[in-house]
Amino acid sequence: MRWKGLVFALLLAPLASCAEPARFDYYLLALSVAPAFCEDAPQRKQAFAQCRALSEAGFRAMPLTLHGLWPNRTDRRHPVYCGGEASGAFCRLPPLRLPAATRARLAQVMPAATDCLDRYQWAKHGSCSGLAEADYFAASVALTERVNRAIGGEIARHMGREVSLASLRETLARADPALKDAVTFDCQTPRTPDPAKRRPMLREVRVHFERDPATGLPGQPLAYTRANVRHYNSGCSQGKAYIDTPLD
Repeated sequence: MRWKGLVFALLLAPLASCAEPARFDYYLLALSVAPAFCEDAPQRKQAFAQCRALSEAGFRAMPLTLHGLWPNRTDRRHPVYCGGEASGAFCRLPPLRLPAATRARLAQVMPAATDCLDRYQWAKHGSCSGLAEADYFAASVALTERVNRAIGGEIARHMGREVSLASLRETLARADPALKDAVTFDCQTPRTPDPAKRRPMLREVRVHFERDPATGLPGQPLAYTRANVRHYNSGCSQGKAYIDTPLD
């Protein structure tokens, strides 16, 4: 009986360890600029529900949408799939267990949840946070809403034209000063067949946050330099970013 009890305990040990957070140094909030994402490849406009539903009105309402909240390490050896889930088709992953209010808010800030991106983000990144699903996504939603309040309107105002990263940083300094040095901007040139669209577009806004040691939740904004990131500009030519216009 003692032998059987030992075997049972050993079998349970890996399951128990999955509840422990991975070792990581900070959280990275990745926010997408949906028109640039959908423009990157023609098949995306048909394959993804988030792209089929994209409209100018929707973009103005939520210019920055939630890609994910990632437990990251300064040595770039970021933890992933801490719950043991294998990567694969997003919608084949287990459904999330979220309160109705959190699920409704998540649908607003993460349109890609219709493509099961929320399941994938939990499996790959959220499982490494040590948080419950409800707490992880409630924090993700709140941070997305905060960044949109600070800078979303300025991004939407520049649809169809360029905006300087310096002016975006000035907007942050006025609206939410703590975010200014926590934010970096990522531009990419889409692989679209339309020659007029082949220009560096603002693709993501990334925001660094401390990990609160008491709760495990995202804490205060963290300067990107403390996350071992050299500059706030990634791929935005001459410090400017084109804001793509969504198609109705």
